[in-house]
Parts: sequence; structure tokens; C-alpha cells
Amino acid sequence: MTYRVRMQRLAKRDVRATTDWIAERSPDGADRWVDALNRALASLRSDPESYSLAEEYEEFPSQTLRQFFFKTRRGRKYRGLFTVVGKEVRDLRVRGPGRDLVTPDDVELDKT
Repeated sequence: MTYRVRMQRLAKRDVRATTDWIAERSPDGADRWVDALNRALASLRSDPESYSLAEEYEEFPSQTLRQFFFKTRRGRKYRGLFTVVGKEVRDLRVRGPGRDLVTPDDVELDKT
């Protein structure tokens, strides 16, 4: 089965903030970061439920919170948090190195 990947509002905000920060230092680096993120998101289309539960999954009893990882060329590791609803993968947040774990207040969970 192929899933549709949809980035939620807060994940889009995370991506914008990260790419803006990187682009100030290296426009090419920002493009490469977006490419790495897009490859990671594309990998969710085929079997998202094979990804590990997020560290903070117990804080989200009504949803199964999962995570994916991707790296920059320099080895910085980023983490995406998502849920699966039907045939849709909902990317909730994209977290950079050293960021705190998310709480229910840090995400918007659609009921639809």
C-alpha cells in the first residue's frame, strides 16, 4: 500500500525556521537539508508503521507517535515525528539536534 504524506502546520513552521537559519550561513546547505528531509519523507510512503515509536509516545495515548531520522552532510541528526491515520502519514514536527522531546502541547493532532 502507498501512503500519502502530509506535513502539518507546525512541521512546516519547523522546516521554514531550519531552512532560514541554514540559508543565512549556506544557501546550498539549506537546499541539501531540504533534499535530505524530502528523501526521508518519501521513505514513509511505503511502510510508515515499520518506523520506531517516538521516545515520547506514552504522552500521546490517543495516537501512535512514530519517528524518522535523517542526517545532514556534516552528520547532524534531525528527527521527524508523525502519526498514521488511515492511508495518510501526518508529519507533525521536525526537530533539530539538542531539541527537547515534544509534549502534547507541542503538536496539533487532527481528528480527521
